[in-house]
This record gives sequence, structure tokens and C-alpha cells, in this order.
Amino acid sequence: MAKDRFLAQGVAGTKRQRNGARPAGSRKPAKDQARRPGKPRRHHAGSDEEGGDDESDNEVGDVNDLEHRYGTDENDMSSEDEFLETAAEKRLRLAKSYISKVKASTELDADEYDAAQIDRDLIAERLTSDARERSGKWSRRIADQFAYPIDESSMARVLKNGHLLPVTCVAISPNGQFVYSGSKDGSLVKWQRETGRKLKVFKGQKKKNPAPNHSLGHCDHILSIAISSDNKYVATGGRDRRIHIWSVDEDRHLIAFHQHKDAVTGVVFRRGVNHLYSCSADRMVKLWNVDELAYMDTLFGHQDIILSIDALQREQAVTAGSRDKTLRLWKIADEAQLVFRGGSTTDQSRIAKALSEGKQDAIEAAAEVQAITEQNPSTAQHAEEYRDLLRSLAAENTEFCEESVDVVAMIDEETYVTGGDSGALCLWSVQKKKPVFIHHVAHGVQPTTASTDAVSTTAAEDDGDGPSATRLPTRSRWITALAAVPFTDMFFSASSDGLVRLWRMRPGKVPGFDLVNTIPVAGFVNGLAVRELTPEGSLSVRKDIALAVAVGQEPRLGRWAKEKARNVVRLFHLPANPSKSSSS
Repeated sequence: MAKDRFLAQGVAGTKRQRNGARPAGSRKPAKDQARRPGKPRRHHAGSDEEGGDDESDNEVGDVNDLEHRYGTDENDMSSEDEFLETAAEKRLRLAKSYISKVKASTELDADEYDAAQIDRDLIAERLTSDARERSGKWSRRIADQFAYPIDESSMARVLKNGHLLPVTCVAISPNGQFVYSGSKDGSLVKWQRETGRKLKVFKGQKKKNPAPNHSLGHCDHILSIAISSDNKYVATGGRDRRIHIWSVDEDRHLIAFHQHKDAVTGVVFRRGVNHLYSCSADRMVKLWNVDELAYMDTLFGHQDIILSIDALQREQAVTAGSRDKTLRLWKIADEAQLVFRGGSTTDQSRIAKALSEGKQDAIEAAAEVQAITEQNPSTAQHAEEYRDLLRSLAAENTEFCEESVDVVAMIDEETYVTGGDSGALCLWSVQKKKPVFIHHVAHGVQPTTASTDAVSTTAAEDDGDGPSATRLPTRSRWITALAAVPFTDMFFSASSDGLVRLWRMRPGKVPGFDLVNTIPVAGFVNGLAVRELTPEGSLSVRKDIALAVAVGQEPRLGRWAKEKARNVVRLFHLPANPSKSSSS
């Protein structure tokens, strides 16, 4: 019998087979061979090949030899070997590779931890944290690591001589190398985070005489700023109704989008892709593809100006609608939106409820926070002052109504926190249309003063005692800025009370959060940016925090108040406390 030409070529000379293909020895013969009389009939895949001479069998080998060749060594697998492996074998190989990578990245010195403790604490925790983060829910507990007293001399740096007018927004690059800040003078400044050195200044343009060149930058206040997750692009939005895109590596202007009809109050990049979401005083949310430098879509729904926007890795965004007192979760892929009603009230009954803390989980959470803050007397003092404030407000029957929802920050894909003019911090979940937890008067009240401009019409005045001073009503300090560390239990809030507050989400089934630490910052805090600092090549769950604070003498959107402060960016490096371990 003539020698089979296919078998004579050998396995190396054959084409790559698909998954589930028949072995080479049982492949269908060519048409001219099939017509030959006496050609043996082929069998199903996996059966032994009948017919053919001994020379062919000895030269090529049978199916068992092929399986032995392709299924033994993982390290020496070629592309053809990967093509032939089953789905179960591929999952097993990738899982082993991932666990080896995590173990190598979390190894510590031998005098700190042994191998068993690394396997038990670090590797398992990292795998669980990654799985939960992919599900879109917060999983890592890191706030306990930052309960120590803040030493401003060693942890704080002032980035000055960059802006002439109040700083309105700030952002930290995902790799932690750069800090960008915007101001009411229309300038954008790039800083080196580790040294505080000013690297580049993009000056603002004049509004007229001559006409502004929009290819050079903003000609009015910069109100918002964002950096893409791949560290390539910076987006800024301003009162001149334009969004400017800048290149991080080349330090140059790329394009200006002018589709908005009013001031651009917020911009945010979706994590993982260079899709930009923007909100504006024209009550619209717009979508942009920055890689293509193109406009994508417009979303409608809010009944008042949109003041804040945030997004994470899913194709969705959440916005705060100011005086329409709503939050909207935009599900872009589904072309749908969820509406959440704000307008919370701080009155005597709600203050009494906050003071009681009757639920067992809340009592246990308060006990945990008290144990955490024992090492930081200032935090314990602020917590006691807060309870005294609530008691005094309840005694005076003071009431605060939320008339505007100003800022929003996402904890995870299904949980977010908001702040407004009532001074209350509200925690939201996609499962409910109302806040699941409210922390009333989070940043205190403004100092009360007496006014003698008007004459009171009290009974004492009718008795002839003459004009008397009128006591102005108590006003809460509204929340001016929020920032969260995504998929963790920690977020920051700020106002004009001189403190940036660090909050910790409560464990257990009852939602809520508690004060963990405070950072002194004088002036109006118009923007916050927080970033986890991950050493290159490390997957450790213990990471330092970089916090940038945009400080100004005036609020971001107006000039109705003024504080004695400098128009600077304050940068804090918060090291993770090694004595506190995170848990999922």
C-alpha cells in the first residue's frame, strides 16, 4: 500500500487543530485517496487507526503519544499547546499563575511574617478583595489604618505660588506622580506630587480685547478637573462652557469641546476606558470618547443645574441635581435612569434618634470607633463636641432642611454618599429611593451673631424698652467637597469649618459611617482628591494615601462669603499604620 502523504509529513508540518478536532491519525483523507480501492475506512475520533503499514505507525506515533506530548509541561507550553488544552485545563493553569503572582507580590521579610501567615492573611485576602471589587461592591476595610494623629509638619506640603485666585478643583494622577489644580483665574497648574515642584502652568485667556484663543485654554473660572485611568489625558471644565482636553505626557492642549450651553460644573473619567462624562448648569450630562476626541451622547432628566458627577468602572454615572433635590443614576448601556429623592430634614426628633443609637449594630460600631480613636484624642474630642452640638440643637428645636444636593461621591457601584446645604451627609443605596443613613450637621454650624440693623417687634419693645438686638437663626455649614477611596470603607468630606473629616463605613448589616480622624485645613475647601499609592509591581492590600485639598478664600461657585486663608493646594501623604490590618 502506498504511504499516506499526510502521515509522512509528521505532526509538526500539519495545520493547527481546533478544540475538539480529530487526532491527526484519524483525519479524513484527501479526495483522490478516498477513491482508491482497498482504502481502509476511518473510525471515529479517539479510536485506533486501522490499516496502513507498520512503517507509518512507527514513524508518527498514535493518539496517546500526541496527548502525552501536549499535556505535561505547563512552563514549556507553546501557542499550539494552549490551543489544544481544554477549558477546564486553561482555567486551572490561569488560576495557578494568578495565585503565584499574588504570592510573589505579597511576600515580606522572613523576620516579619512566616510563609503560612502570608498564605492565610495576604493571598486569601487579596483574592477575595479582587473578586468583590469585580462584583462592584466595596470590600476592603482600610480606614482603621489612618486613625492616628496627623502630623502636619511631616505629612503635609503646601503647593503655593501657582494660582492668584481661589483654587476650585484638584486631581491626582492614578500613578500618583502628578497633581493638577484649577483656579478662578482660569489657569491649570501641573505639580510633581513627591517634591511639590511646579512643572507646567497653562495660563488663562482674556475674555475680550483681544478675543480669547480657545486652543490655548480657558477664558473663565475652571470648575472641575479629571485625569484618565491610563494617565494620558486631563479634562477640565469651566464657566466658559467648554471642556478642554490636555495631554499629560506632552503637556499640550489637544481639543476643546463646546457643546454645553452653560458652565461645566463636573467632569469624570470612567475607569478602565477613556470615556468622559460631564455635567453642566444647562441640566445635561454629555458623554465623550477622548481617544477619538469625539462627542458621543447627551442625557436629560434633571430639572435644575447639575453640580457634581461621579463614576467608577461600570458604564454608569451618578449626578447631584442641586435644587431639584434629586440624584440620578444613569445606566448608559440600558438607556435608563434611577431617580433618588433628597431633601432630608434635621429636626428635633431626628436629632434625638441620632443621639439614642438604639440599634445593636450601631452600638457595636460606636464601641469599635471608640476603641480605634483612643490613640487620637483630638478625634474623640470632636466626637464629644458633636454630641454636645446635637443636644443644644435639640433643646433649641432647631430645624435644617436640605434645599440643595451639591456634591456626590461613589463608594462602590451601588453605594454613594452626598452632601448639601443642610450640612447633612447622606448614604444611599440603589436598593432604596431614600437615604439609608443620615449624619446630621456633619461639619457643625456657623457662628451666630447679633444684628442691630433691624428693630425687633417683641413685647419688650412695646413696653418702651427700645430697640433690641435680633439674634440671627442658626445656619449649618454646607458640605463643599467629597472624595472616596473606591471599593473601600473610607471617604473624606470638607466644608469651611477648618477640618477635613475622614469617615469609616460601619460593618454589619445596618448601614452607616462614623468619624475616624480629622485633618486641619483653614479656608473654603472647594475640592478633594484622594489616591491610593501602590508601589510598582506590588499587589499588597496595605497602601499609603495621597490627599490633595483645593483651598480658597471664596466658595467655588460664588463670592457670597470669605475666609481668611491662602489660595493654595495642600497635599497630605498619609502612611498606612502597620499595626492595623485591613479585613474584608
